[in-house]
Amino acid sequence: MMHRLDLVGFDRFDVDTVEEVKEKMKPLINKYDQMFDTDTIQAFRLSVKTTKKDGGKDLHELTMLLNTTLGDFRVRKDGWEILSLVDEMESVLERQIKEKKERIIKDRKGRNA
Repeated sequence: MMHRLDLVGFDRFDVDTVEEVKEKMKPLINKYDQMFDTDTIQAFRLSVKTTKKDGGKDLHELTMLLNTTLGDFRVRKDGWEILSLVDEMESVLERQIKEKKERIIKDRKGRNA
């Protein structure tokens, strides 16, 4: 099941870019589901704030937030290319999720020892 992804501040991007961002998030949600189950997700939000820098170039400040019953996962990055930023953030968030899973497994093993 794909949990709803809330996109905040993406109204200034074209439809194709927004759809590509959504597609990039699907594998992350699927990996999360394999590890924990998407029913534990309370909110999944990707927000962007864009400002003009260096002669009119768009600087994007992206925040990805995944609130779950097992804890919150947050990544924040700045950059010029929105889709590259999303890729980088997805990798960082995936690593955070894997580390959480490893801690849970380690804690269970410690209690059963």
